Amino acid sequence: MVLPLLCALSIWSGCRWQPEGPPGSTVNNGTAVNAVLEPVVESGQESQPEEAVEPSRDPVADPIREDETPPAANQPEDSKPDPQAVWKQLIDQTGEYLRRDALDEARQNLDRLKNSDLELTAEQTRQLASAEAQLQRRLADRQLQASVRRLASPKREEVLSAQETLFERSSTALPLLREATRDDDPRLVRNTLEMLRVLRRPEDTLPIMVGVLQRPQQEPNWPDAVREIEATAAPGAGRALLELVLSSDLPRQRIAALDALARVVDPPRETVVALLPMILQDGALQGGAELAAALTAANHALAVNGQHGLLSGRGLDVQLSAEQIERLGALPARLSQIAAADPPDGPSGEAAVAAKMLGIATRQIPAEPLLAIRVLAFSDEMIGSRAAAVLDGQWNTVEQKAMWRHSTKRPATIVLDLGAERTVSGVRIWNLNESGGSLRGWKDVAVCVGSAAASLSEPTAQGIVPQAPGKADGTDYSTLIPVDFVRGRYVRLRAESVWKKESHAGLTEVQVLGF
Repeated sequence: MVLPLLCALSIWSGCRWQPEGPPGSTVNNGTAVNAVLEPVVESGQESQPEEAVEPSRDPVADPIREDETPPAANQPEDSKPDPQAVWKQLIDQTGEYLRRDALDEARQNLDRLKNSDLELTAEQTRQLASAEAQLQRRLADRQLQASVRRLASPKREEVLSAQETLFERSSTALPLLREATRDDDPRLVRNTLEMLRVLRRPEDTLPIMVGVLQRPQQEPNWPDAVREIEATAAPGAGRALLELVLSSDLPRQRIAALDALARVVDPPRETVVALLPMILQDGALQGGAELAAALTAANHALAVNGQHGLLSGRGLDVQLSAEQIERLGALPARLSQIAAADPPDGPSGEAAVAAKMLGIATRQIPAEPLLAIRVLAFSDEMIGSRAAAVLDGQWNTVEQKAMWRHSTKRPATIVLDLGAERTVSGVRIWNLNESGGSLRGWKDVAVCVGSAAASLSEPTAQGIVPQAPGKADGTDYSTLIPVDFVRGRYVRLRAESVWKKESHAGLTEVQVLGF
């Protein structure tokens, strides 16, 4: 009866009563409690909200993160962060974004920094400009990387567009292109090699092209590398190619390097001597392909370096060893052996043709007249004595229809078309053999050889043609004007003078020697 009575008294007195007892006392269920008196809110009186108290942080269970700024001791709630500190944090964060290639985030930070109301110091202005420049470079590099990837496109217009972009920033693009030549995609490598040539920086690009030939795993792109090395048409690859030929253990790789060596403008002067072990080796190398490639490269080096007297010890810059001299001495017999081994269409026909060319170039095998020649142009001709007669094969005759006769009113010239690029080693001429008119023949002759008929102005060789006997007695009255192994398709003969100027002059027969 005591507890109900106390509750009634509490209500009547306007207070809420909570049982309280000494520590350790129990109420009904034995739970220890403390009695607290709180004022009771009367009807219509608003309850005052309790002030929120932030729970304390356990430094072990909930530590401060590295990117979280710890609260300053006794810092007022309405205080603002230091603008200079914020600016420094943003510029440092921008640098980190640039290092991580997070360019979008770096752009956002830089926009915030540039739009800040903070009056910048000279150092801050420099930092901002440096970060902006770095961002622009990185964005441009990203564009270049995308352009390099577009080189792998099967669409030609996309490849050309990518090449245009890369050409505009060739210095920056070069390292990316170098790396692209190592890719596993043959199309990307092929178009990258083309791009390297387009850059017109052979001192930088030719070593990269040769590098493709040096990697066995890139064999599918070896022909592309050879083609672009040749098309570059600049010095810088010859020595590296010769070293690859001499060091490689792979026959197909040696053939590819030899093929390139036979096309460059700078084959080393020691090329022929260096290739002698391959040429003198018994047996057909790779079905004759490697031997033919070695002979072709030797021919090219001989012509480019003007070493036609090589077997006589001329045309070299170094002293030969006794072994090298012995190999040079064995070369003529070896060339004759290879040249006689197969007809041109046989298994080793290509090697046979190349051996014959090298024998002629070194003057060990007599040069033969070139076939399938035609008269392309001439100054004039007389009726019954056509210009084409100089190619009819008849020289032991006095018949006018077998000779070319022309007026002396204008300088006499005749242009011969060889049908293709050939190496010319000489021109054999039989002078006009009219009965009683041998003085009407040519005397001083200029020989011009070239790849374009319209540009045959500078003499390649000159000589004097002796008078014909004026009778057909079988005596060979021809003369040979040597030509220093000049490549070309067209040969122009020009009469600088005649033995006696009369109404006409002319020639009986002409042969062009070479291979």
